[in-house]
Amino acid sequence: MFSLFTHNKHAASDNKKVYQELKKFYNSFSSDIYNEMNIGRYRPIRDAIGLVMNKFDNNDHPMEYTSKLLMYIEATVALNHLHLTPEQEDLMRKLTELTKYVNLSYVYLSPIDSEKQFANI
Repeated sequence: MFSLFTHNKHAASDNKKVYQELKKFYNSFSSDIYNEMNIGRYRPIRDAIGLVMNKFDNNDHPMEYTSKLLMYIEATVALNHLHLTPEQEDLMRKLTELTKYVNLSYVYLSPIDSEKQFANI
């Protein structure tokens, strides 16, 4: 019983940390001049981050979608030859660490490079 309470407390704390890191990541696209000038190329990533932030507001498996988001960002960056700033790469590392034990078995709804996987249906 005690371990269940402790687990829930840690989960809530992790959710808050992940949300704050996602918010920093979302805002980082307007703080870097290169990303801001090329926002058309980076908009799908930024918009996907916003959609996952909405998952936190709706309590719709936010940690699972965050983990899936990280794979989406990695795929999008690689396939489109995009550049992440050192700050964004650091945020990716932090988010990966916070979500590395998440079960993704039921959030695979679309191809990994599709932003639509994060939209509410």
